[in-house]
Amino acid sequence: MDFYINKNSTLPILKLDVIQDGRNDVKQIYELIQNSNIFFSMSELDTGIKIIGKKPALCIPKYSDCGYDEYYIGYQFSERETKKAGTFVGQFTIEFLDGYGTLIMPIKEELYIHVLDGSIKK
Repeated sequence: MDFYINKNSTLPILKLDVIQDGRNDVKQIYELIQNSNIFFSMSELDTGIKIIGKKPALCIPKYSDCGYDEYYIGYQFSERETKKAGTFVGQFTIEFLDGYGTLIMPIKEELYIHVLDGSIKK
């Protein structure tokens, strides 16, 4: 998965959808997310140096007509975190507070964050 943001920018908010892969009860995961701690981390692709280490992330409600609440997990970058252009690898850690353990996302593929060199003029 690829996410693009301009250098020195705070928007758009990075949103990741919980994937319905047929092996997990997605409804149960959405219920558990409401009682969890969600964190985001990001490292440089080439060197592995951590740029963001386990910072609190967002649980964002989304419109759904499936009969239960659905959520995105997300992160809003600060200008400081996007000051360097390049490609980074991000991941979310969901720590369930009901004794269900920890889930690392995304599950199926890497999350590549591309900070583009087109700075926003102030």
